[in-house]
Amino acid sequence: MKKNQLYWSLQFGGWFAWALNEALLYTNQYGWKWAWLFSSLANISLAIFLTHQYRRKTKHFHWQDLSLFRLLQMNILALLFMALCLVGLNIPMDYTFLQESYDVTLSPFIVIQILFNFMKPLAIWQLIYFFFQYSNKKLDMEREQDRLERTIQETEGKVLRAQMNPHFVFNALNSVQALITEDPLKAKKGINQLSKLLRSSLLTERKKTIPLAEELETVADYLALEKIRYEDRLTWKMDIPSACKKAQIPPMMLQTLVENAIKHGISHSVKGGMITIAAQLNEGSVHISVINPGQLKAEMTNSLGIGFENSKSRLNLLFGETAQLSIRPLDKNHVEAMMVLPYLELK
Repeated sequence: MKKNQLYWSLQFGGWFAWALNEALLYTNQYGWKWAWLFSSLANISLAIFLTHQYRRKTKHFHWQDLSLFRLLQMNILALLFMALCLVGLNIPMDYTFLQESYDVTLSPFIVIQILFNFMKPLAIWQLIYFFFQYSNKKLDMEREQDRLERTIQETEGKVLRAQMNPHFVFNALNSVQALITEDPLKAKKGINQLSKLLRSSLLTERKKTIPLAEELETVADYLALEKIRYEDRLTWKMDIPSACKKAQIPPMMLQTLVENAIKHGISHSVKGGMITIAAQLNEGSVHISVINPGQLKAEMTNSLGIGFENSKSRLNLLFGETAQLSIRPLDKNHVEAMMVLPYLELK
């Protein structure tokens, strides 16, 4: 409705200004006549009728989809037709209203001059119309592209989560399986912890982000489950300031980093070691690190697994280039996985 109102406002306003300018030129040259008012109204009415019909035809036959050469052809023909219609109206009016002021003589040159005189405002109208059409079409395409990109991102995010959860469950089941015959009581405890983890995973499945504090609870349950298998070889500590606990992170992402720390660090060490989970705020970003014992080798970097790669993809989908996920050797005996993402809180 607003676009329609704007269109008609521009139609009447633009052609009224053009007709007023023409009437003033005639008045300055030949003096005031009431006939100028009739002539102006006639020109305004015909110009609006012609350009509106032109607009209807361009929409009906989808001129915007034509090739550039064909579009130019059609617009030149339409311009010529509309200008001829105005010439056909104005020559008889000039004979009627200007006969007393000057001797009107028709000649090909005069007709062409009048024709070009009307083609100028009509051509300007066409240019303005197609500029607005092109701008609106481009805006609609950008909106549609944004909508498609959001849909693709949401779909990719769901696929990545769907890939990661079975991977997580498989590792957790391995932890319990080793205890079924050796220590049924610990195995039962592990099953209860696994059930709690799966319940937490299902609850967060539809969420894009959760508070870091909530993710830390999941990580604690996961570490307790892995403790059953590794016993004294696995210890951990968390150094998380209260201000960081409200930060929003993708669900199960920190758990994936801890899972990789156990897989590539603790499991490869006879003595085991400690996993350190730390976080800090830095200029509007939250830095979350997971440190595990071990050495970062080239073959290890290439085999970090689907969990680490999915985590990088999820961060890019949710936060773009402002988020980063990297892994590096901290010293000779420790490896650090670092996740950097914008500090966001749910209101």
